[in-house]
Amino acid sequence: MNYSKDSREKLEKDNKKNPNKQKRTKGKILTFRILFMAIVIGLFAIVGGGLGIFIGIIKSTPDVSQLQLKPTTNFTSFVYDENNVEIDTFSGADNRIYVTLDKIPTYLRDAFIALEDERFYEHNGIDIRGIFRAIVKNLQSGTFSEGASTITQQLIKNNILTTEKKLTRKIQEQYLAVEFEKLYDKDMILEYYLNTIALGEGVKGVQAASQRYFGKDVSELTLAESAVIAVITQAPTRYNPIRNPQNNREKVEIALQKMYEQGMITEEQKNAALAEDPYKNIKEVDQIYQEKSGHSYFVDAVLQQVIDDLQAQKGMTSTEANNLIYGGGLSIYTTLDQRMQGIVDTYIEDESLYPQSAYQLKLSYSVSVKKAGEDKISNYGGEGIVKSEEDIESFKKDKLETWGITSADKIQKETLLRIPQPQAAFVVMDYRNGQVKALSGGRGDKAGRGFNRATAATRQPGSTFKILAAYAPALDTGVISANTLLIDEPITLQNPGGKPYSPRNWDGKFEGPTPIRRAIYKSMNVLAVKTTQLVGIDTAYDYLQNFGFTTLSANDKVQSLPLGGLTKGVTPLELNAAFGAIANDGMYVQPILYTKVLAHDGTVLLDNTSEAHAQKSHQVIKTDTAHILTDMMQDVMTQPEGTGRRLRSTFNSMPVAGKTGTTTNSVDLTFAGYTPYYVATIWTGHDTQKEIVANGSYHLDIWGKIMNEIHEGLPYKTFPKPNISDDSVMEVKLCKLSGKLATELCEADPDHVIESEYFTKDTVPTETCDIHVEVDVCKESGKIANEYCPKDILEKRIIKRDTTSQDPVIRGEICDIHGSVIDEPEEELPDDEGGWPTFPWPSPSPSPLPTPSPTPSPSLPPVVNPSPSPNPDDYDPFAVPQG
Repeated sequence: MNYSKDSREKLEKDNKKNPNKQKRTKGKILTFRILFMAIVIGLFAIVGGGLGIFIGIIKSTPDVSQLQLKPTTNFTSFVYDENNVEIDTFSGADNRIYVTLDKIPTYLRDAFIALEDERFYEHNGIDIRGIFRAIVKNLQSGTFSEGASTITQQLIKNNILTTEKKLTRKIQEQYLAVEFEKLYDKDMILEYYLNTIALGEGVKGVQAASQRYFGKDVSELTLAESAVIAVITQAPTRYNPIRNPQNNREKVEIALQKMYEQGMITEEQKNAALAEDPYKNIKEVDQIYQEKSGHSYFVDAVLQQVIDDLQAQKGMTSTEANNLIYGGGLSIYTTLDQRMQGIVDTYIEDESLYPQSAYQLKLSYSVSVKKAGEDKISNYGGEGIVKSEEDIESFKKDKLETWGITSADKIQKETLLRIPQPQAAFVVMDYRNGQVKALSGGRGDKAGRGFNRATAATRQPGSTFKILAAYAPALDTGVISANTLLIDEPITLQNPGGKPYSPRNWDGKFEGPTPIRRAIYKSMNVLAVKTTQLVGIDTAYDYLQNFGFTTLSANDKVQSLPLGGLTKGVTPLELNAAFGAIANDGMYVQPILYTKVLAHDGTVLLDNTSEAHAQKSHQVIKTDTAHILTDMMQDVMTQPEGTGRRLRSTFNSMPVAGKTGTTTNSVDLTFAGYTPYYVATIWTGHDTQKEIVANGSYHLDIWGKIMNEIHEGLPYKTFPKPNISDDSVMEVKLCKLSGKLATELCEADPDHVIESEYFTKDTVPTETCDIHVEVDVCKESGKIANEYCPKDILEKRIIKRDTTSQDPVIRGEICDIHGSVIDEPEEELPDDEGGWPTFPWPSPSPSPLPTPSPTPSPSLPPVVNPSPSPNPDDYDPFAVPQG
């Protein structure tokens, strides 16, 4: 179109000649001008609006200076034994173990770079060439499957932004990538990335993946193994080397080829890696992992104690504590002695040590089934008891029939747990510092955090409670001494609410006057109840609480308390700690399973080391009381009538003090005992309480075998004796026959009737023996001389008075040769006066010990309605131990 002046003048002349044409021309020009302006304004609006949106997105992006690129959550927590050897881990869905870049092999780093970001060391956080390449491939394929995220972008997406596929997030991701590369060098970004990337099976990071798939440290990976791990990140399920090894192998070939093309490896290295078969090792490691997927009873107990302490000391909720343990990257240092734990596990699991006549098998059976004609999967489960392994298939068949499962249905998963009966629990502890060295919460199969009988099973402790609720309080308060005589006889007492209670001895017999020492080793019920009456039930209950029991209630303040007749019972762990207090000179130390817990950054989170744990200790009984109790409880094993005498057949390398506990019908069998090194407690019984119809002492054999092996190689020690140097305790010689202070006459007895006993200063006996006496004997008759026997034929002899006779001498022992018996005829005496003259009884020799101020003899509450044959229905079966 010609817009020159001549042309415009010619056009105006033409328009004047044709007015209509002139109007049409002006309209076209105006329309063009308006359209042009609209386009220009629209373009400015689009560009300006887009720029405004972009600026808005950038402004909404988090401040890079306030962001932490390093991963800080979902780290694996590690558990160590007493020698700092790793024994277990706690990890959640995102199992991560941090490792520095210098520990990661170069070919593992290169494998990720070759697959994910081949220009990683060249770009500034955004790979422009990669973006255009992805656009072209997506246009060619008609999909958006090809990405262009750099390693830096992936790190930001994993640690800072969400994974949603939106333009806003993508712009923020690219902006942050550029900004972060200004703050961090490439190696640091790569280190963070390799510790963050998801690699299947719930693990994150190359260290966790290396241990999960190959059972080795990441630094030990081969080139082929490195490629196996690197390819997982592109599709964790499709390239999972456990579930889909063939897919993984195909991708490994691609990865190795890329590494070769990019000059990262040689052709020889590539071919050698392709010839390697890493999948066989992966399968073996996975099998081991599956077998060890459950934690031990000891680790279960550690977990619970850490959770409890995090709540008590750090104010956390149970959920917060669990999350911290399973994702906080803690380091938990336990008290476990692996050698001892192995010994405990070996004998607790040894079926030959349990009575075969009592054997049963508790089964827990569950199945996941896809029934014919249905798409959903149904789950079923149930329990039962069988007599032997041969009955298992029949049990399973019956369960499947009950659930309506037929051969047409497809069982997806089947689980069968075998739990033998009777069960057992065992705890061994160093009583000086409270460190539990080994623990077993049961035998047989265990699923997940199974029921821990050592820490959670509250069962009746039986006669072990006689020491803690009767004799320890009574000795400590000076109510009794080791030699105090109590009358073993039928009694009936009143319980709260007016119900009468008549304790009976396990053998059904009563012995009359009996010293406390004998009452302990023979486990005499009546005398334990009487002792608690002397000290007071409230006082006894207070002592039990100081011994560390947390499962008691006010309802346990009953006459059967010292016999273990409790509302709930106690756990083996707490019973063990209570006896440990006696072993530890009367000082209670709270049992612990860990020494310290470190946070992920290495700071101390929980402290149970010696100095910190000392605050959780307190004196329960006097040191002298503890030593006297220890001395008496050794008789439980050494005396011929001791209820624990069988123990010496399996353990005799060290002195042992302890107490047996057997409830009625042997429902629960318990033994708590200690050596100069450790305290250990065993419990055995059926999970569902029932009588053990078998030898009631097999648990002593197990205890003895375990402790015998634990003590191998340890120097022989004896228990400390009561401290008699400060006059607070006295060692006194007693006559066994009278139970009183021994005299020279007692020492001269050829039957060796002298024994030593310890007494506190206030409980020393004041009476001397009145059974051994010295008399003149006529040599001619060989009998006790009368007043007519010649002095020159007399000799001194020691005789034993018959305590069953009311007469001062025994009939028939007076000389019948000399005196009026010969010189004059015998005068008949009335029958009711007896037939023999009597003589003054000689005074016993003076006591070899100074006599302290006498203390009043303990008095018992009046006996109510004594009954020699108590009704067995009137007492709690759990309250009457048998030994």
